[in-house]
Amino acid sequence: MARRSFATRRFAAVGAAAVLLGQLLGGLPAEAQASAVALPGSAFPLVLDVDLTPNPVCSGAVRGRVQIYDPAAAKAGATVEWRIRAGEKQLAGGRLDMAANVGTAKFSIPFDRVPAAETALQVDARIAASSGGHASGRYGKVWRDTIRRGCDPVRVASVGDSVVWGQGLDHDQKFPYLTGQLLGRETGRGHQNMDYSISGAVLDAPELPAGNDDAACLHTTEKQDPDGDGEMEFGEVTQQMPDVFCQLEKAGAQARAGGYGLDLVVINGCINDLDPFFGIGVGITPGSKNLPEAVKRECSGVGAAAENPAKDVPYFSGAKVGYGGRGMRAAIEKAHSLPGRPKVIVADFYYALSRSSSPIPVKTCSTPGVAGARLTFCRGALGSVAERYEQYTQLANAAYRQAAVAANEASTDGPYAVAADGLFTVDNALLTRDSKVWNTPVTDPAFPLRTRACPELSSTPAQCLSAAVAHPDIEGARQYADAFLLNPSVREWFHLPRQGPRAQLNVPKNTHVGSEVRMSVTVNGKPPAAGYRYHWYFGDGTQRETDEATVTHAYDRKGPWLARLVMMGQDGRKVLVEATRAITAD
Repeated sequence: MARRSFATRRFAAVGAAAVLLGQLLGGLPAEAQASAVALPGSAFPLVLDVDLTPNPVCSGAVRGRVQIYDPAAAKAGATVEWRIRAGEKQLAGGRLDMAANVGTAKFSIPFDRVPAAETALQVDARIAASSGGHASGRYGKVWRDTIRRGCDPVRVASVGDSVVWGQGLDHDQKFPYLTGQLLGRETGRGHQNMDYSISGAVLDAPELPAGNDDAACLHTTEKQDPDGDGEMEFGEVTQQMPDVFCQLEKAGAQARAGGYGLDLVVINGCINDLDPFFGIGVGITPGSKNLPEAVKRECSGVGAAAENPAKDVPYFSGAKVGYGGRGMRAAIEKAHSLPGRPKVIVADFYYALSRSSSPIPVKTCSTPGVAGARLTFCRGALGSVAERYEQYTQLANAAYRQAAVAANEASTDGPYAVAADGLFTVDNALLTRDSKVWNTPVTDPAFPLRTRACPELSSTPAQCLSAAVAHPDIEGARQYADAFLLNPSVREWFHLPRQGPRAQLNVPKNTHVGSEVRMSVTVNGKPPAAGYRYHWYFGDGTQRETDEATVTHAYDRKGPWLARLVMMGQDGRKVLVEATRAITAD
């Protein structure tokens, strides 16, 4: 299907956003908010989670459990029927009395019924026919996964905030899952993904648990984790805890209990420690006005004051608990210490907002707790929101790269970490011509879940309902995963074949703002063979496609800027070339 025109998409996005945000920011009670728009109730009964152990399976049965979420069915005391299908075959099924909002049923799939090759798995549920004469309902939303035989899957653990969680996406659309799936297919091993991330998580909450004792996290439970396994089934509902270090602790405990090692950890964090909007966007959260200092403090773990200046702000903010603490290098090193000594991908931040985005509406500042001088300052700062977000993207990604380099240099078992870029540009941001983020709070696949779960589980249901806006959409998540699989370090770690020549991206060390910079790519000191298409990513959110192995570019702001290049041959195969050093512009 052809993509709709930019004008049509923007009109639809603005219209839908205006309707819902008008209700959310207008202070309606949660019940009124939930009923103010047409809710997609056809998604229910909703399959919340499906655990398959092991999958892929080497021998014996696959054992698992399915969790069904349906508050209305629980209130009515209804029974649901559920089924698990692989292609045309039904592998398991049963009936479940909904005694609570979340019901759990166990199942077993005999080995001889498990497909030899990767096969699409579909799980869904419906209200069962009642003795009172009511017919069976329609099946709700389908949970998608794959199943296959295999003995050594690529095991991927994902930890982080809403970006790694994949706000608004179904679990098989999220980029850590897709990364594992691509690795499993290219290696022939299959894959298994364990997701410990949660929307709203901070990188490190220094006082939670007490004394910053990560092991104590194993004795805490969260509303978002109804089965207590450490994986957040309701991770769509925003909450600052567990922080990334606690998530890693739980990933390690589950791996040890299961007797397996991890191959890869996909990680991010620190945006919520700064406060995404009132900190990064407008700088009214204490400690966030000077963005370079704030990023150094939260992403790199350097420069925190003795006392958190944001601990008492009267509005929802991750800075209340996330101020200061450990930085990304410590998180990378903890990830590598997990069973299996996994490799680590730090997911670079994308452009949520950019100067290509539409202006931010003034009423965005009107939220509970923002009043008086804060409100005045917020409204005055709206014009710089996009520019500050671009600056945050640059600074955070540079901090991630520095953290990965430092971790690798200190390693006793070779390089294991990389800050991998999704190759996003400023034109992929919110309300831009080639947007690859959710532009409205009501059109993403997880919206049906949020309509029920946010009023029930969130202390800030209005913010929770609209949380998907500006997060990578289906296309954006796929772009992350595809770019990760181009990364030379990732391909080397998993012994994937090269898809192009060993090229070198030649860039100067320094330049002046506004001056033209010449970049070139060479193979063994010579221009590449004819027939390549070159896609240049200049590191400042801009890009260009050419047929030439040289290009010029002028930076309009100070760096550092790390340039990247994707070379595509006539056979369609691509190779990513990354400059060995960033360009400093002054």
